[in-house]
Amino acid sequence: MIYERDALKRIFDKYDEDRTKARMERDRRVKEVNEKYPQLLEFDRKITEIGIENFKNILDNPEKSEEFNKNFEKKLSLLKEKKKNFLLENGIPEDFDEVKYNCEKCLDTGYIDNEKCPCLIQKIIDLHYEMSNMKGNLHDFSEFSFDYYGDKYIEKLDMTEKENMQEIFKKAQNFCEDEKSKNLLFYGGCGLGKTFLSSCCAKKMLDSGKSVIYETAASLFSDYEDYKFGRREGSFDETNELITGADLLIIDDLGTEVTNPVSVQFFFDIINKRTALSKKMIISTNLTMDGIQKKYTERLFSRLYESFEILHFIGEDIRIQKLKKEGHKND
Repeated sequence: MIYERDALKRIFDKYDEDRTKARMERDRRVKEVNEKYPQLLEFDRKITEIGIENFKNILDNPEKSEEFNKNFEKKLSLLKEKKKNFLLENGIPEDFDEVKYNCEKCLDTGYIDNEKCPCLIQKIIDLHYEMSNMKGNLHDFSEFSFDYYGDKYIEKLDMTEKENMQEIFKKAQNFCEDEKSKNLLFYGGCGLGKTFLSSCCAKKMLDSGKSVIYETAASLFSDYEDYKFGRREGSFDETNELITGADLLIIDDLGTEVTNPVSVQFFFDIINKRTALSKKMIISTNLTMDGIQKKYTERLFSRLYESFEILHFIGEDIRIQKLKKEGHKND
């Protein structure tokens, strides 16, 4: 995706900048300490001197290399000990001449032995959070409550409202964990937890390093129509890359948009492209299945049935239930 590629480039540019700053800061610190304590330069000069001396001795008398190396190690150890004591006596950190990276694991490169460093993984997760359009509106599966779903029996499902919701909940969790699971279509009345459960799926995917894009149907299709009919400047390429390439696309409130042949074809193309790329989708709507069939083309309706697991949210509007509870508390 264009936006993601640009953002990733900025992440690695920042790594380069941080490494440069860390090295410049090390150089500044070393210069400052050496100017104040010239004795340290003398320690370093002597260490270099005995190293050169040992190298020459071995070249001249290679048969005595083992003896020379032992003597060198003794002298080196003594000098290092003296330097360490000097640093300690003057309150100078022993690692003052080392580069201090933000991440000592990867040395601000983002990688450890060709594997992503945890710091890079976190930056990618943070990037995906920013891209998702859901920052501040995400929920964890642990926050989901079944208390708002009753024991009313649903004959066509042969289970209660709560049991139905528990089944949907399990399928949503499996959707996040199983790469091959079908897309999800949440449908049912207002305030039954469709958007909330979608946000739980989004957070789970984001936390695992996946990219997620959230759009309301009205906003997405309106933006596309404005571009298509020349009502907006610029390209639609970036948005198109995001909605096509994200690991998870959530389209909320399907049916609230103004429907016309252009938006319907655009919607159909999104489903086709993402299906071909094996990319996940969640669609939520307050429409009934009959309502979807009437509002959209038979071809699109058939595509939804083929590519999505249809999950029916049944119960009483949770917002109304909460208001009722608050009313009883105030009585």
